[in-house]
Amino acid sequence: MWQELTESPTPGSYQRLHSYATRAGTWEQWRAKALDHIREEAARRKRSGAPRSHWDPAGHSWLVEVFLWEEDVEAAWAEAQAGGCSDRLWLELAARREADHPEDALPIYQREVEETVAQKNNRAYAEAVELMRKVKDLMQRADRGGEFSAYVESVRAAHKPKRNLMKLLDKARW
Repeated sequence: MWQELTESPTPGSYQRLHSYATRAGTWEQWRAKALDHIREEAARRKRSGAPRSHWDPAGHSWLVEVFLWEEDVEAAWAEAQAGGCSDRLWLELAARREADHPEDALPIYQREVEETVAQKNNRAYAEAVELMRKVKDLMQRADRGGEFSAYVESVRAAHKPKRNLMKLLDKARW
């Protein structure tokens, strides 16, 4: 299993190593070694400038996935902050942190609103408005509820030509 992880340091190979090492009672020693190897591989990919792909993501995506699998959201957050991760993982982190850390989740959802609106279709606009509802809730929970109106105005100003989005914002009474 160690050879598999060194040849393909992915969350899946980490999980398989975990399974075998746990049965052998040696997981703690292998865990540290495996995490170090995955970190080294992330650094190597970053230095090489390799393009991101689903199978070989840039940043610390694999480490974030490993820590989320271990249910260590704080460690996953630290890795994402240190080296970045995929958009999908940022959203998962935001969802897992929003209850206790609304300030951390806010910029992630705000960025997702912009990326969703950029798809330029009615379904995306509806999704963006739902994300904005989440932003509103998080702002209120973070004692920043007064900032939501300014946020909505910034979205309106940036996307004024998108009539269907404007209609949805009007319907939400924002």
